[in-house]
Amino acid sequence: MAILIGVIAVAQSCMAAPAHAARGGTTLRCESVGAQPRTCAADTRNGVRVGRKLSRAECVEGKSWGAVPDGIWVRDGCRAEFVLGFGASSRGGYGAQVVRCDSLGNRWSHCVADPSSGFEVVRQRSDRPCILGQTWGWDDRGIWVSAGCRADFRAKLDEDAPRPDAARVVRCESRDGRSTHCALSDEAAVRLRRQLSKAECVKGRSWGVDDDGIWVARGCRADFELVAQEGN
Repeated sequence: MAILIGVIAVAQSCMAAPAHAARGGTTLRCESVGAQPRTCAADTRNGVRVGRKLSRAECVEGKSWGAVPDGIWVRDGCRAEFVLGFGASSRGGYGAQVVRCDSLGNRWSHCVADPSSGFEVVRQRSDRPCILGQTWGWDDRGIWVSAGCRADFRAKLDEDAPRPDAARVVRCESRDGRSTHCALSDEAAVRLRRQLSKAECVKGRSWGVDDDGIWVARGCRADFELVAQEGN
């Protein structure tokens, strides 16, 4: 019995080890249990890759796992051992990270990513168009897609990229399906920043801009970003 207890104690201590040296880098286990999201603290500056998948659920970068400057996030049941540092295939942080985000069944979907520098489409995967402000955009939690847009998105590297936290934002909501106007204080280009409703917000159909400001209808509730026109 004493030997058995000793074996169990050794096994538990091995499972509890947060990271260990591995060929080509350091390995860290990070697990999403019951599809719940989780972030595991780690130094990802020198790269991250999946070393060994432990779950039946897929571990797809940008969808069920990704790297942030101070850790690795997992969700949707992804459980894996990640290799950090030398030998890792992806660069730590978000500098050149590509995130895949899919609107399946034309439904609104959200993908976790760092929004600090904005995003651009690097590869559209859907037949449905991916149009900034209409079928895709980003907010303070990451990228959103709707109306069947499926694409790979990359964080912009240029310092002049628009930053969501610095933009002027107007929230406009159609309650009980009724049309609503939200006034604008000056002339500005308007684009959809974040859809808040289950009802789709589609430019020209459930939202738009006229002389009275932003209008919303058919249950569309959203935050709209105001971008100053050139020359204003």
